[in-house]
Amino acid sequence: MPEPAYHIRGGRALKGGRISVAGSSNQVTKAIMAALLTDEPVLIKGAPEVNERTSVEHLFASLGGRVEVLDAHTTRVTAAGVDRAEIDEEQCRRNRISILAAGPLLHRFGRVSLHRTLGGDRIGKRPVDFHIAGLVEMGATVEEDGGRFLLGVDEKGLRGAHIVLPYPSVMTTEHLIMTATRARGRTIIENAAIEPEIVELVRMLQKMGADIMVNANRTFVIQGVERLRGCEMRCMIDRNQAISFAVAALATGGDVLLENAPHDPVYSFLNFIQRMGAEFRVNSEGVWVGAPAGRPLRGSHIEVDVHPGFMTDWQQPFMVLFTQARGVSVLHETVFEDRLGYCSFLNDMGANITLFPTCLGEIPCRFRNLNHNHSAIIMGPTRLSARDFRLPTDIRAGMCLVVAGLVAEGTTRLTNIQELQRKYDHLAAKLQAMGADLEVA
Repeated sequence: MPEPAYHIRGGRALKGGRISVAGSSNQVTKAIMAALLTDEPVLIKGAPEVNERTSVEHLFASLGGRVEVLDAHTTRVTAAGVDRAEIDEEQCRRNRISILAAGPLLHRFGRVSLHRTLGGDRIGKRPVDFHIAGLVEMGATVEEDGGRFLLGVDEKGLRGAHIVLPYPSVMTTEHLIMTATRARGRTIIENAAIEPEIVELVRMLQKMGADIMVNANRTFVIQGVERLRGCEMRCMIDRNQAISFAVAALATGGDVLLENAPHDPVYSFLNFIQRMGAEFRVNSEGVWVGAPAGRPLRGSHIEVDVHPGFMTDWQQPFMVLFTQARGVSVLHETVFEDRLGYCSFLNDMGANITLFPTCLGEIPCRFRNLNHNHSAIIMGPTRLSARDFRLPTDIRAGMCLVVAGLVAEGTTRLTNIQELQRKYDHLAAKLQAMGADLEVA
């Protein structure tokens, strides 16, 4: 039986659509991991129907936790029965999020074992060194045995520490905040990531009884507590999904209403599209964005950065927008060194994108003089022609090709679509509701 594929007949504007944006896939998975810190139930509402959520629920259950899927968007997880301090290789290879179990399991058992090789998108080096180093500063010991990390603590458990992160890594920040809530004494985390999903995690942990202060200059101060309780929480909207649908509308010359979407998660995105000539409205119905009537968008210069900058997960669909904008656009990726490889697919479709190892921007960049192609110059507008592609493992690059297919003349066929299902729920149906000519066959 042939694998399912998207068949997208492009070249039509997506106009008049109303889309309900799902809950954040990046938030729900971290909420499930945070539930390992208490024996009481944690009720998660507004959860998206995505494969990554299911994968992390399976991880939680494999450790002995209880997972109750109450409906499509509600799950209750209880860690009282967790009885394993080992995460098997399959779970580690399936999802990077397994590393977030390390701190909570050290609190429970004083030891944890997990495989060195972690799954996730292939978008550059994503080592777990920052995670391990932070746990060591909090008193953990670490050994390597046959491709596994063996971590342990003495009878006094983990203690507070003053940790300065070499880079504001999102998942490292989340992991160390979670771990610090139960550590003895005070933990200070400097140069931390401050993404909205992290702030939501902090609010969840506060509901559970954690003592966390958010100070100036990317600093968290956590006073450890003896125990945490259960809580009820609701996921924020998935801002990556919201931006993907908005860009799909703009790239095709159309518009879309993101129903009930709040302003906060997308406010910086709206600044960037406004500079390009797009229109938007924010009111009680949600956020509406639209392409300018009778003229193309203007080229722009964007530098990818940690929050509150332009998010690295936004630049891939945005690249299609650049191909349809008038003039020269420049993009400088500073978060992951190998995240522009998908541009070759767009060039195959007719785009005019040139990659450079030079830093084409002003933001301090870790990749300066390291010979990584992490900047791009895009000439537009260019006509895109349909092609057949197997989607790459970078989910956002896969979404980029979906948007490109919506713009292109002819029928684009995309296979390996299960990659998109990891973080996009009901993607085909939502694009069809926006007016896309798309079939799954």
